[in-house]
Amino acid sequence: MKQTIRTQKRMSLSPQTIRIQHRLAEWSKSGRKHWDLYRWLLDSKILFDATKLIIANDGVAGLDKISCSEIKGKEWEFAVELAAKLKSGRYRPSAVRRVYIPKRDGRQRPLGIPCLEDRVIQRAMVLLLEPIYEKVFLSNSYGFRRGRSGVECVAVTAKEVYSHRLILEADIESFFDRVSHRKLLGMLAGQIVDPRILNLIRSYLEAGCVERDKPWQATWEGTPQGGPLSPMLANIYLHYALDVRFKELGLKATQLFRYCDDFVIASRKESELLSVKKDLERWMQEAELRLKEAKTRFVDMRNEKRNREWHFDFLGFRFHMRAFKDNPKRFWIARQPSEQARLALRDNLKTKVRAELSPGVARNVIKSIWRGWSNYFRYGNSNHIFYKETHSVRRIVWGYLRRKFRHQRRPVPWWKLSHLENWIMRDLKPLSVIPNYLSQQRQFVLL
Repeated sequence: MKQTIRTQKRMSLSPQTIRIQHRLAEWSKSGRKHWDLYRWLLDSKILFDATKLIIANDGVAGLDKISCSEIKGKEWEFAVELAAKLKSGRYRPSAVRRVYIPKRDGRQRPLGIPCLEDRVIQRAMVLLLEPIYEKVFLSNSYGFRRGRSGVECVAVTAKEVYSHRLILEADIESFFDRVSHRKLLGMLAGQIVDPRILNLIRSYLEAGCVERDKPWQATWEGTPQGGPLSPMLANIYLHYALDVRFKELGLKATQLFRYCDDFVIASRKESELLSVKKDLERWMQEAELRLKEAKTRFVDMRNEKRNREWHFDFLGFRFHMRAFKDNPKRFWIARQPSEQARLALRDNLKTKVRAELSPGVARNVIKSIWRGWSNYFRYGNSNHIFYKETHSVRRIVWGYLRRKFRHQRRPVPWWKLSHLENWIMRDLKPLSVIPNYLSQQRQFVLL
């Protein structure tokens, strides 16, 4: 019996790109370093596939003010022109446009939006780096990797926490803003020895940023969130700064689960976990990073400590112990949307469902937000949470109708608005949850 795991559907790549990826993967598997990677970046088919992926992802324009819709239907011409720029040496990375999005704690998260040409080349570099580092990355890393997802990481964590009930919940403070360029390039040199690729990555890191009504600002550290290359670089940095160091300890009773810069450590032995905590602080210091003390804590989920206070949050889910109704001495690990994830859903709806929207547009916005949220959190034990949140959505819909139809000279009667509210909420039904994600993802195929 052969065990295979279904992966998420991806846009098909050209045969030339697939052949290049297979060749790079074989070279990495044999231990060969990549000294001539830049010539593959000049391939028009690679750039063409990267252009299609960028257009499919859409996104806002950078400092060049060129949107993805402007080159839609002209992908090949754009890729050929960009390849000519790279070959002639006329291409130079531009600064990113910095914008800020609010966080739940009141702070703002900076995003760096590259120009369209920079995004396409960065995406092409990801296509080349993926097959190389998929042979290098460890199995405990799930973030931004082909065939892996956040819900899989959550399911594996819940399964292992059942037997590893001592948890170290950690958080890296401003990770993307603190990445050391020198250390990152040194880590890349372990696999990539092509100076042209390393210099190109360095130029992206040091391109700087421009905020609204502010001059150009230099970036001496960090990798800007918002570019296609940033998640790959973050994975590489934490692979060498954290995953490899943890594996070298050779611990059998302790496991690490990481999704990009979010991670938890689960253990059966308290002594091992305390030792890992000291090692973790040293590793972060050597990587020029820092743990956020307010969000780094121990969680004891052993049976004798079972209560609702002993829980931890990871990737938007809250993990806690729950006893079986027929036998309180037996228990299982439940995972449900965390309180922050539920508040984020309501805030997102309140922000985007504005009174100036027509009922049809508001209905589509609500349906899109609800489906995205529930499709992610359905992989857990969230039936009653879903029903509670549908009531929250209904209250937000009533608030929208009140602002739009009641705050006017001749208010619309409530009995008429009830029909409109039922029409908006008609398709917003709680999805059936999938608690056994891992067993559903596995298929057994006869050899």
